Amino acid sequence: MTSFKSKEDARREAFETIWENQINAVFADVAATYDTANDFASLGVLRGLRRRFIATIDVEPGQRVLDVCAGTNVVGIELLKKQPTLKMYAVDRSDAMQKVGKDRASRQGFEIRGHICDVHRLPFPDNHFDVVTLQYATRHLRVIDVFSEINRVLKPGG
Repeated sequence: MTSFKSKEDARREAFETIWENQINAVFADVAATYDTANDFASLGVLRGLRRRFIATIDVEPGQRVLDVCAGTNVVGIELLKKQPTLKMYAVDRSDAMQKVGKDRASRQGFEIRGHICDVHRLPFPDNHFDVVTLQYATRHLRVIDVFSEINRVLKPGG
């Protein structure tokens, strides 16, 4: 039986070049229509899944929340609608996606502190966030590295 680590290594070998050299261009091309296209392609199912996902997240006033691979900040905006006093942070490697998300949040009166970075190395101190979210992006990631980083920045019990 093949271990998860060896499967992850094989996946990295197969996709590393694409992840490093092509993903940014893809997301830059689709940023403006990304959410509409996803809703259309899923026949509206994605919207319901997102509502259910948000409903599972308990947030308290003033908590620090990080959305990893935030894209257009859909999750962050929904969490701010649920609890407007959150200190909401977003990390993503796509500047184009984050620009769309920042504009969308701003139009709704929300502030999301966006960071463009490699999510495999989060630019935050240990035990910094009360809640960390990640949705659907694992196909683009070295999951062991990202989950280790999420664990590092998430407060105990978060």
